[in-house]
Amino acid sequence: MGITTSTSLSNLKDNAVIQRFIGLHPVPQGDKLWTELVTFSYSPLNSTMEMKLMEETLSHQLDTLVRHNHSSGNLRTLIKFFLDQASGLRDESKCESNQATWQLYNSLLIIRLCLKHMIQRLPTDEVLLHLDGASIIPQLQLASRDLPSTPPPTTGGVSFVDPLVSLVQSGDSGEALTREALVGVALESPIVGVPMSQLLSWRLVEGLNLILADIPLLPFTYDIHQEAVTTLIVLLSGQMFGCRPQNTILNHIMSTSNEMANLVTQTLIYHTISRPPPPQNHRFSTGIVSSITSSLWSLVVSPKVVSDTSPLADLSLLLLLLLSHQRSKTHNPFRNALSSFTDEHEEKSSCTFSVRYEKLYHTMCRQLENEDMTLFLYMLLQKNCNMTSFIFSKSDLDLLVVPLLKQLFISGSQSCHHVYMILIITLILSQDACFNKSVHEVIFPQVIWYTERAIKNISLGSLMVIVLIRTIQVNMSQIRDKYLHTNCLAALANMSAHFHSLHLEAAQKLINLFKILARKYLRVKSSLSTPLSSPLIQQSSESIESCELPMEPTDQAADLAILEEVLLMVLEIINSCLTHGLHNNPHLVYSLLYQREVFEPFRTHPTVMNLVQNIETVIAFFSSKLEKAGPGPYSSAFVLESISQGAMAWPKNRLRVFPELKFHYVEEEQPDEFFIPYVWTLGTRCGCIYWDSSQVHFVTTS
Repeated sequence: MGITTSTSLSNLKDNAVIQRFIGLHPVPQGDKLWTELVTFSYSPLNSTMEMKLMEETLSHQLDTLVRHNHSSGNLRTLIKFFLDQASGLRDESKCESNQATWQLYNSLLIIRLCLKHMIQRLPTDEVLLHLDGASIIPQLQLASRDLPSTPPPTTGGVSFVDPLVSLVQSGDSGEALTREALVGVALESPIVGVPMSQLLSWRLVEGLNLILADIPLLPFTYDIHQEAVTTLIVLLSGQMFGCRPQNTILNHIMSTSNEMANLVTQTLIYHTISRPPPPQNHRFSTGIVSSITSSLWSLVVSPKVVSDTSPLADLSLLLLLLLSHQRSKTHNPFRNALSSFTDEHEEKSSCTFSVRYEKLYHTMCRQLENEDMTLFLYMLLQKNCNMTSFIFSKSDLDLLVVPLLKQLFISGSQSCHHVYMILIITLILSQDACFNKSVHEVIFPQVIWYTERAIKNISLGSLMVIVLIRTIQVNMSQIRDKYLHTNCLAALANMSAHFHSLHLEAAQKLINLFKILARKYLRVKSSLSTPLSSPLIQQSSESIESCELPMEPTDQAADLAILEEVLLMVLEIINSCLTHGLHNNPHLVYSLLYQREVFEPFRTHPTVMNLVQNIETVIAFFSSKLEKAGPGPYSSAFVLESISQGAMAWPKNRLRVFPELKFHYVEEEQPDEFFIPYVWTLGTRCGCIYWDSSQVHFVTTS
């Protein structure tokens, strides 16, 4: 594994090379220290525990670097050293240059550790000065001409020198700004006045993009790709730590050219699709490791690689989600790239790239138990019209839908956001009429994961009805989230006109849902001292917006209003099925006959009486058919046969026709407020990066 000697990490505090790097004095870029600093070997860290151990062990050294870097500029010099290495590797990567890739990876690892330590602890303005201080000092000095100098404050008789002020004092003029003025100048005037190419923070972002775009993924470049992706995530992570939003760093990332954004996005999607495992036989060798450096840097880390794990794929998907969800209302080249890529079999324009849709589709289907993949699917359905059309054209949509239904069924172990995303995806799918028809053509002999009862020979459409109704029942009894059950009902409403051969279990659950809700509604209504006439939800043209914060009812009046909304929609769903497909759904008619009494209390309800009248017309028609067969009791088989015979004589214009139910999902006007915190929540659970939970305060999005 590239380990020649092993020592405790605690020995790092005595390492002369590290002491020079974190020291007060600058180290010239041509000094041999930089080669020595990045010449170490160990097994790359792929677990949070290993990364936590390294970061905690190096915490003191990193604190020292933060104190001294404004004077020494050694972190900036290391970044320049890394950028020089990266530009040379694009040619060397064509041959298996182990030394070049090894040193590039090590230099980037050190940079990432330093940046992560700073971003978690410092305001963003100070982080920028650590990166761009050398570039913007002339501008700071220019701004200082019109600002008064302020002596450094004292604490307990000891002079305290602010690192921001000391940065300017280290310049040629020796003039000092007040800290407030310096921060304002550092964030506004000088960065605007300095060409972007001279800002080291921008050059670092560009260098990381070039690694992903230009260096091919090979066994000996795997770790470099992974570290580049991780470092970009770290650069964005200031949104988690309650500091001022990283406008400047985010500006650098969002200023990436469209061509480069296409290449980076293509690479990230490729990693996500291919899920390359960490290589085991191409880790960096140690033939050139000096004995002193190796003995102090080497870590004994036993390889723990699971055959189906891919930290590079997981991190690439996380970065893809973070990049594409930034700045929803302004220019975002990565979101544009994600929205426009085409299938490799289609003709692509010069401004986009192609991906093999078939492989992407099957990768998503296999990974939908993961929240990040579910969110990625949502992004594609919402943003990429070509990919959406491809998904709807698939004849094996059960590969996509069944994993989503399974996650809903076990939703007690899922986060509420994961459930929301699955329901929104289901609603988006239900907006397509061909989808609603095709799901009733796929038949499963049995569904093993559905453990409530054994169901056999059930269509995918009926399975969707069962799981969605079960989700509503769980929500009404436990979570009581208005937007959750509204999405479930909206999807069922879109599907209702296309119900075909509903399974008996699905039909019974639909009528039982109305029965349960009706009992609760009547009970709550009777407990109120005065009748409540609350507005009911309107159908057909309404949009369903599901990214708002959940709203829980706090009193009986609110309970009654929500129950009325749900009751109305359930009646509309039943009526829609009867109007458009009565002859194809004998089990639904059977369930109506079996529980006809539940509709009686609503015959005179002013809002739903027309819907109830349609249902009772169906009940009366088929009841008369049974009565003609003589007195009961009747067997189930006899009743179903009678319904099938009666359906052939059913007059099509017998029921009052209502507009077809059509609900559409519309994303909120400010989706960043929901999605950016959500993606960072997923990022904190990612096992590939260690985040200090004590430092994570909240997520900022502006």
